[in-house]
Amino acid sequence: MNREEILSKVTKDNNGFDEMEIATIIKALGLSTIVVPVFCLIFMIIRITKGTGVITDLIAITFSQLTVYEIYRYFMERKKGKLFLSIIFSIITIASIIMFFFEV
Repeated sequence: MNREEILSKVTKDNNGFDEMEIATIIKALGLSTIVVPVFCLIFMIIRITKGTGVITDLIAITFSQLTVYEIYRYFMERKKGKLFLSIIFSIITIASIIMFFFEV
């Protein structure tokens, strides 16, 4: 390959992000997938101990994020375990949303 072919191939494959930016985005999203459920869990525990209200909203938020995360990973990796988790998380999310509207 000559220089122009290599340059055109690299330019054609470039989606606007370099490898470092993509790795940073992936790490940030992975970290947020850990932090958000942890905070929701803390808020759920506080609500349960104080007896101040329903927690189905926080359950729905937490599991909706986990559902999207696992569905995306399933489509990227095609592992059946990811599909199973996404189905379980989806059921919990839908049930929590339905329960939330009955409680409010």
